[in-house]
Amino acid sequence: MAQTLVQRKSRLRVKGLKVKDREKIKEAIAISIQNGNYTTREIGVDIGKDHSTISRYLSEMEREDKWGIRRDANGSIIISLQKQLAQEHRQLENEPFNQLPAIQKWITYLKSGGILPRRIQYLVNVVHGMSDQLKVMPETLVSFGVPLDTMKRKEIAIEYWRNFLAWFNVAYPQMQKTNTINAYRSFLAAHNINFAHGEGRRYGLSTTPERLGEYKDIMLTPEQIDRINRLLEGESDWEAWSFMNIDLHTGARAFAMASMSWNRVAFLPVFRVEQFEPKIKRGDWYLTKEGKWWVKYPTEECRIVVETARDRLPKERKFLFFDDAKSDKANALQASYFMSKMAIRFKKIFSGLNKSSWLNEKTRIYALGDGLYFNGHPLHLMRHTMAQYYLAATNWSLAYVASLGGWENTEVLNKCYGGIPEHIKAQIAKSIHVRFDTLVLNTFGSALHGSLLT
Repeated sequence: MAQTLVQRKSRLRVKGLKVKDREKIKEAIAISIQNGNYTTREIGVDIGKDHSTISRYLSEMEREDKWGIRRDANGSIIISLQKQLAQEHRQLENEPFNQLPAIQKWITYLKSGGILPRRIQYLVNVVHGMSDQLKVMPETLVSFGVPLDTMKRKEIAIEYWRNFLAWFNVAYPQMQKTNTINAYRSFLAAHNINFAHGEGRRYGLSTTPERLGEYKDIMLTPEQIDRINRLLEGESDWEAWSFMNIDLHTGARAFAMASMSWNRVAFLPVFRVEQFEPKIKRGDWYLTKEGKWWVKYPTEECRIVVETARDRLPKERKFLFFDDAKSDKANALQASYFMSKMAIRFKKIFSGLNKSSWLNEKTRIYALGDGLYFNGHPLHLMRHTMAQYYLAATNWSLAYVASLGGWENTEVLNKCYGGIPEHIKAQIAKSIHVRFDTLVLNTFGSALHGSLLT
């Protein structure tokens, strides 16, 4: 008996609501792209469709000139940097809270400093949260439009901060406040409320990192790393796979990872990787930033990871993670966008992990971000993880790990990323025997010692 094949029709729904025809779904996809979603998964989550369904629609839209859709080898939407910026600026301006006079003035202040739209929106979200918690408009915080002298306006702003701080310390007793402080002080500065050097400490508004070293024990567990790798390999997401695994071996900061170029990787005669660290000001310049080229000699395991990345990532490309835009400024912008893309990607992955799989509550909070302190960036967790694993693998050789990971000295590594654990110190103490009556010094030392006695 001949079997009739019936092609299943996808449900014509967008965000769970019925639509009349397929064009409406394409319109929803186009709007999602305009809102900054550039992968099939991001678009699918946004409009309520499976990523494979989105991919089929995008294939149709690529063939139809009116949509102006093009995709790269990984299936991500290709869109000019100028267009991305324009879209993000429009999105920034369309937010209702951003249209308040005091916030508009602040946004103009931030734009003049060259701050990117996504960062601006994050900062605004912090003050939005403070405003909601205090139940006052942002104009009230800075006495916007009120005929008061600067000192009085400052006193009022400080009083509101103290009220917010009293709530914050109860609600989040273990959470740092540095990013919240930075956002609030920036908001105040835009309205000519400033603090002299060291003055902010009186009011709990110091921007010096607090509780330095509190997060030195955070890391991804072996089981989590294995699960994430299997997920990324299964989805053929080699960008995220390469970013994470190279970073787990080099400990690079986010920009150093995102801006990596193949001409700074050597496989022969000795495997070497050079990464640019703009946080360390040493007179080198790269992609409009001042910093230092850090030369690293990673392990053979890292060589295998980098060779896999070379095989899996798009060929004939100067940079590992994006095409050369032919100008330092444009490439710096591309690196920044790639960092944001990876942060979003890994935050979603981390949020999908079983909560009980995290080593402790601090690690879970750090990985997932908080919106008040961690800025939604989980990428620094990989630097912490590298420190923990490499210190353990080298019997806590602080000097070697510091040279590999890009720490200028062992003090910061030891204090903030993973010093020698107490139980290891105890083990070392048991294995060492020092006898001052029999210890043989070297020849120079003996001669010197003898001369001091004569």
